[in-house]
Order: sequence, then C-alpha cells, then structure tokens
Amino acid sequence: MLRIRRLFDQLCQRTLRNTTPVPRLIQRIFPAIMSSPNPQDQASAKRSRAQSPETDIQQKALSVDGATAKRAKNEDEEEQEQHLFMRESDVGITQFVTAGWGGFDAIIKHRFSDFFVNEIDPSGNVVRLTSYYDAVDPTPPMSEEQKEIASLNVPEDKALAFDAAFIKLAEILGEEDSARIRQLLESEDDEQRSFLLDRELDKGQRKSVYSITNNFLPTQVKCETVDGKLEFIRRSANNRSNSGQGGAPQRRDGRGQQWPHDGDHCYFVMQKENHDTMDVLFQIARCLRSTTRSFGMAGTKDKRGITVQRCSAYRIDHKRLIGASRNLKGARLGNFSYGPRELKLGDLSGNRFEIILRHVKGADEQSLGPVLEGIRRTGFINYYGMQRFGTQSISSHSVGIAVLKADWKAATELILKPRPGDRKEVRKARQVWSEQKDARAALALMPQKAALAEYSLLQAFSRKGNENNAASAFAAVPRNLRLMYVHAYQSFIWNAATSQRLARFGIDGPVVGDLVIKACDFGAKPSNGPDAAPSTNGGEESADVSSRIEPTLVTAQNIKQFTIYDVVLPLPGWAVTYPEHDVKKVYIDLMKQDGLSPFGLGKHPLKEYKLAGAYRHMIIKPRDFEYEWMRYNDDALPLARSDSDAIEGKHVPESIEFGEHVALKLKFDLPSSAYATMLLRELMRQETAAGHQSKLSGNAGI
Repeated sequence: MLRIRRLFDQLCQRTLRNTTPVPRLIQRIFPAIMSSPNPQDQASAKRSRAQSPETDIQQKALSVDGATAKRAKNEDEEEQEQHLFMRESDVGITQFVTAGWGGFDAIIKHRFSDFFVNEIDPSGNVVRLTSYYDAVDPTPPMSEEQKEIASLNVPEDKALAFDAAFIKLAEILGEEDSARIRQLLESEDDEQRSFLLDRELDKGQRKSVYSITNNFLPTQVKCETVDGKLEFIRRSANNRSNSGQGGAPQRRDGRGQQWPHDGDHCYFVMQKENHDTMDVLFQIARCLRSTTRSFGMAGTKDKRGITVQRCSAYRIDHKRLIGASRNLKGARLGNFSYGPRELKLGDLSGNRFEIILRHVKGADEQSLGPVLEGIRRTGFINYYGMQRFGTQSISSHSVGIAVLKADWKAATELILKPRPGDRKEVRKARQVWSEQKDARAALALMPQKAALAEYSLLQAFSRKGNENNAASAFAAVPRNLRLMYVHAYQSFIWNAATSQRLARFGIDGPVVGDLVIKACDFGAKPSNGPDAAPSTNGGEESADVSSRIEPTLVTAQNIKQFTIYDVVLPLPGWAVTYPEHDVKKVYIDLMKQDGLSPFGLGKHPLKEYKLAGAYRHMIIKPRDFEYEWMRYNDDALPLARSDSDAIEGKHVPESIEFGEHVALKLKFDLPSSAYATMLLRELMRQETAAGHQSKLSGNAGI
C-alpha cells in the first residue's frame, strides 16, 4: 500500500505540473487509498496530524464512508466487467423506435430450451420435425418400360426364372421353337451356339421376346434381329457363372449400388439442441464415413437454442441417415424426401421464433400490454445483433478492418491475441503464442472445435515452419470464417449509419435523400446479396435485399409513395449507392477513421474481399406476433415443447397459477436476415450482449 501511495503522489505531482484534470479512475480510487493507510505509516501519520491540525482536516475531508467506497468499487468492477465483453454501443446499436418506455428486466436464454427457432421455407411454411422415419416418395415413379418389367413378375430364383422364360416364349413362338431355344441353352456343344427363327415376327412380338430374354435370361442368351428374323445366341459359360441367384439384374439401396431415388439429393429436417449446425453435420459425416461437402443447408442456426432446419445430402439414402440419427449427440433427423438440387444458404424466407423470458421484473400484463402491441404494429430497428460481432473484447469487425486493408499480420495477431473470457485451454494456447510465438506448442493446447479460426492459423504456422507468413496462414482459415470478419465490418458500419439516420431524421417516414425499396412480404423468397454470409441468429444468411435491386431515391415529388418500412441503407461496397443527405458523410467519416473508404472496397488485391455491398431495410415488423404470460417455480424445467417432444408425446408445459417466478413467452416470424434479439432489445430496453445476460443469470442465482 505504501508503494501504491508513493506512485499516486508522483502521478498527482506530474498532473499538477501539466495542469490537467485528475483522471476519473484516480478520483475513484483516491478515497479508498487514503482511507486505508499502511500500518507501518500509522504512527507517523498520527504525529503529523498532531503537529498540523490543517492536515488532519484535509485527511478527514478526503475520507469517505464505507457505503461510498463500496459504491465506487462496484462501479469500477462493473466497468471492468463490461470491458471483458462488447456492448451494443460498441457496434453502433444506440437507437429505439419508440420513446417513453423504460423497459424491464428479464433473462434471455438462461436455458438453451428457452430459445426455439424453426425455419420458414421459401413458400412460407414453417419447417417442422414430425417423424423420425417416414420418407416422402423414397423411390422414383416408374417409367412405362419399368412398369412393363414389373408386370413380368420375374422370379428371384435363377432356376425358376429359367423355366418361366420358356413358358412365356411358347406363348409367342410356339412350343416347338421355345423347346429348341431351351435345348440350345442347355447344350454344351460349342459348334452349335445359335438358333435362327425361320419366320419373321411383327414389331410387337419382337419387343416381347426381347423383354423376356433380357429380364428372365440376361446371362444365358443374347437375342438379335438378322434380316427381320430373330437369332438366339448362347452366351459363354463365364457370363452364366457370374450371374446372381435371380434372373433379373439386381438394384439395391446403399453405397456402391445404383441410385434408386428420383433426385440426387435427400432432403431432411434436422432438430439440434445446444450444438452448431456444422458440428452436427460433421457428426453425420463421420457416422456415414462421408464428408461435410456432401451436405447442404438453407441456413445456419444459433448454437444456444433448439433449432429446426432443412438440410440436403448428396446421394445418401434416407435409411442410412435414419441410422446415423440414432447416434447423434444433441440432434435428431427426420421428414426425409428427395429432390434434384442441393440446398444452398438463403433457400428460406425467414424463421419462426419461440422465446422464453424468465424472471420478468418491472412489468406485468397491464403495463406491458401496450408495449407489446406497439411492437406488433410498429416493429423494431433491423440492427445486426451482437452475435454478428462475437462476444469477447476483440470483435470480429476489428479483424475485418485488418483484412480489408490486407494487413494479414494484424489480422492473425488479433485472432490469436489473449483476451478475457476464454475457456481454460484456449487461454493457455493464446498465452503460449503471445509469449513464445511457438506455433506447435500453442497448437497442441488449442481445441479445434472451440476455436476453429485460431486452430487453423496455428496449424498453418506449424506446417509452414514460418511464423512470419501471415498471409498464407490466414488463407488456411475456412472461407466462411474469413468472410465473416469482413461482413461483420460491413454490419458495424450499417448499424452506426442507421443509428445516425434515425437520430437525425426520426422514424415518422422517409425524408428527401433516403433510398427506398418496396418492402415485400417475406412469404415470398427474398433475394440474396452477393456478400451474404452466414451468422448465428436463427438464420441470418444474407442481406435482406439484393444489391442487384436498384433502390429509388426519395424526392419531394415521390416521397408520399413510400413508408418508413421501405427505407434501406447500404452495406458498404463498390456496387451500391449512398443516401443523398448527411448520412452519406457518416459512411465516409466512419470508414476514414479505420483507414478505409466506402468507394474503395473494390480495390482489394484478393477477389473474395472485393465487397459489392447490398441493401438492408431499416425498420421491420414481426409477423404473427403472439405472447403469453406464465408462472413457474423451477428454473430447471422447460416452459415450452420442442418438435421432438411432440413426436414423443410429451405434454406442453403449463403455467402454474401461484408460481413463484414470472415468464413471458413470445412467438413471432422474422425474415431470414433479422435478429430476434433486436426485437427483444426494443421490448426490454436491456443490453442483449452475452456478458450482460450471464451476469443477470448469476445475480438471479440460477
């Protein structure tokens, strides 16, 4: 403590010489330091006060009571905690649609079963898991030829098929010629290997004979037409011995066999719980000894939740997927069908959410009713949510700045830099890299699943044996992660520009200089921006309006044709236009601070980072918005039922009349690019950042 006081005295003297204000943190800790003297100094302090009453008065004036000191300590601890995680204001989220509402406290995602997401397909139907085993049209419709073959009823047993063939041939050729063909096939005489029919047959008769010989005797005889007459040629013994037990060629399901389905892709519905989409697909691929490249998906989904989505598998039979489903951790598959094309990111129109807010305090049915109705009628700001930027102190968009500047060393160092909040193994690996720059040692500690980008970088550094080759190492990071960083930066700029647009011009409607694109119902399939990137909020796959759609500039003449829901703002890129008012300068000034320009994003040395940009609606409304109040006692019990619960016959959780705790259950649809957490922010007026929600759960003792 004496050492701290000496440092403090030196700092104060330097501060006085510079005639600058004492920093706020020093002001906070000063009373605590002065009120806790070192025991070794107590005697001299008493002597000093006795000799100088003025000094004693000053000391008393500087001391604070215990409550004030505790309050200052709590404020410091809170500020320190906030720096462990990003806040909404750090990523440009500052405004609200409605004013005059103070909000309320509740806990978001205390349990992963408090957050349900079901995809909405391009036709506007909510995707549900309703069966683990059924498959829609697992085999293709038969052609006329296949129907004819099926009508022949070819026996599986080879001997029975042989006998049946000559019964059918006798009906067409007569008993005598049928017997001569049978005698030819049963003979071992190499000099007599064929039999030529002595008369011509019509086209229908020839077709029937071909059908019989091809399906009943495929390995015994070859039938040809010679000058209008049929010739039967006995096949070699090798051909006969290589045949199977049945007379007809076998078509079986499974690997290495002829694909029996109508369409190369098996579609399935996947419900997962507290797992990433790619993690589950990796499990499936491992079970089937396949690769994740065999799978497609309409959208990625949040890890912390129960989510239902459509996926596709290239030439993997649904029976094999059923088998894999039994061995999956945290996921089930079902509702199989077949089709001609792979599912791609963006093959959806939105998501259906069911969210449980636990421990509601500061609101009840009467006070919150008008606010909930306001959300239904007015909507919320279409901000990119906190998930877009990561949860720790080093955000994804800060890495994106380095990538857009082609500063690969800065990008890799930011990704590998130590930070608060890491799990133990990741923290150790980062520390080894930071202190020793030993890629192999750090790689041995780094868990691949928990930190894929970090693992990829260290693996590349280890393989190359050159810790200075940052460009090559960054290229080893999976492409979707690399693009995630630059898209996060676009999202940050969009958020900040949107906040400025609303702060300057409000939400009453469009203003002259705005850009507008008519808002469409998201039951129709939305267009996908070229810079669309997956994210993790129930299906944020793309900007909600394509950059290929040219927006309209609002003028005094056309302003009455549009509403606030038509207003769009651009994600920065080389192919977009910018508003013709003050917000255009916001884009320029914000990016200038980062050493970038909204007009220079097409000049990157690597093609994949040349951002074309896109447009995104500023204000959106939820569809089919519903809410329900619930009372409960046990925080460990679920308050909603999943699709798999319904299949297994579990009851829907019900409210307890005199339950100790209050929960609010919300149900609503959003377009594929929208974040449900931003609707909750508008409703609750509460930080949605992960760090803040974790603290609320801790304070509630749950």
